[in-house]
This record gives sequence, C-alpha cells and structure tokens, in this order.
Amino acid sequence: MTLSDDIKAKIQAEYDTWQAGQYAGKSKEERQSKGQFFTPPPLSIKMLEKFDTVKDKDILDPTLGAGGLIAAAVIAGADPTRCHGIELDDKVLSIAKRRLALLGVPPCNLVQGDALDPASYEKLSECSLTVFAAVYMDESKHVHVIVSKKGIPAKAVEFSTRSAANEFLKKLKAKNVKLFKI
Repeated sequence: MTLSDDIKAKIQAEYDTWQAGQYAGKSKEERQSKGQFFTPPPLSIKMLEKFDTVKDKDILDPTLGAGGLIAAAVIAGADPTRCHGIELDDKVLSIAKRRLALLGVPPCNLVQGDALDPASYEKLSECSLTVFAAVYMDESKHVHVIVSKKGIPAKAVEFSTRSAANEFLKKLKAKNVKLFKI
C-alpha cells in the first residue's frame, strides 16, 4: 500500500505531539542501555507500506515502546480495536496507553511483558498476522532476527556475520515471511 502525503503528514504530526514525552524521562544513554529504540515516522511509514492493506487486519507490535508504530497504523486506516502491543517498560507502556487511547486503541490491548517470553503473548488476543521477522543490528555489529508466528516468538537468532544472516533471511523470504529491518 502507498500512503498519501496527507496520511504521512498526519503520522508525523501525531508523533511530534508525543515525541518529547515518549521517553518517560529517560536519557538517551539510559534508553540505549535498556535496548529502547523508538520507531520514528519514516520507519513506521516504510513498514506499513510493505503491507497490501492494514484494514481488517490484527496488528501486533511486540516491542511497543510509546506506540509510534501502532499510532501510524491507526492513522493509516487500521481498526484500533484490532491493534495490540507488548512493552517491557511499565512507564513507557503507560505513555503508550494514554497516547493510543486517543486513537481508539483499548488499553487492555496493550500489555506489559517481554517480547521474547511466550507468556507475554498469552495476555493478548491471537493475532492474524501470519509470520513476520524483525531484523536489527547491535553495537557489536551482530545481526539479530526474531521470527514470530501469529505474534508468538518462534525463534530468536543471532548472527556474527552479515552473510550468515542473509542466508537465513533468504530462506525466510522463500517461505513468504514479511521481513522488517529495524
């Protein structure tokens, strides 16, 4: 799907409203030490445009943060009652609940938990997103891939070389897994 300039501007404006307060008073160093990286609008837009549509879909952000990706999805047309999130930091989750409630996301759809702990997913309704993989690189240049099925982490893998990670990702693509690089 391609988002209109108007929708992109609304996503940016919503983010700008919350940007200063989304970090729960934590410094950049504190956030980085906890692995907290908040999704800026250009990345949210890029991820959303990978889908054919967000309408009539369940959306799950397993690393919710302050809710930027979910906010963008709702602005792009997702049903807020079908949006879900998991966040480890209870203070940041509180911000996400206030923020997303303004967009119609029920607070009970947003839970505190660890994205790598299957018990966190038991708190949520089952999502219809089939399979997706989140890919990121840490400070030591190791590539991490988290593969989820219906919102439940099925595998978390760390690669010390890009070539090993790329081979794994090629196999996932061959199985029609949606890949998100974060």
